Amino acid sequence: MPDTAEGVNQHLRVGGMSEILMYNRQDNDATLPDLSPQGIATSQNLAAGTWQCLEYHLGTDGSIETWLNGAAIAGLTVGPGVSNANANGWTRSKFVPKISGVYFGWESYGGSTNTFWYDDIAIASSRIGCSGGGSTGPTTSKASTTTKASSTSKVSTTLVTSTSAGNTASTTKASTTTSATSTPSSCVSPKYGQ
Repeated sequence: MPDTAEGVNQHLRVGGMSEILMYNRQDNDATLPDLSPQGIATSQNLAAGTWQCLEYHLGTDGSIETWLNGAAIAGLTVGPGVSNANANGWTRSKFVPKISGVYFGWESYGGSTNTFWYDDIAIASSRIGCSGGGSTGPTTSKASTTTKASSTSKVSTTLVTSTSAGNTASTTKASTTTSATSTPSSCVSPKYGQ
């Protein structure tokens, strides 16, 4: 997520390292949780070969909450009134990001190869929750529809703003515009095709 509180071209990142989920601030490389044995034990890994439901919330006060398949992840939770002994590197300074966008992808820094599938990505001003998270997959099926741009719907999302990696003390509104309708087609995609 581009974070103008951190500076130009700086990001608050959600991803993985040391086989766990974690947050990382690009400006100072701070991680949540701390990458100590104790910090690593307070996070979760993404199991291979199954669909997982990852949810996170960035508060206007700099708070972060994270859930995997509906269960809170203690090591990925910080904010006023929250005691997280494994967030020392993260909380050394008042952290309130100022997010200007949300991107999806995966960067790998250790030479390992990963394949990630994304489905049902939703951005909202309140928690949506998971239904059916953790099921086996990905599965492939033959598609008989193609997507064409023709209708537009706007979803307004309230994000947090501050002075570092993703949130700030004021509220920022971000708009997401999606355009798509399904049209029958005789095309069939090959396994893992588009």
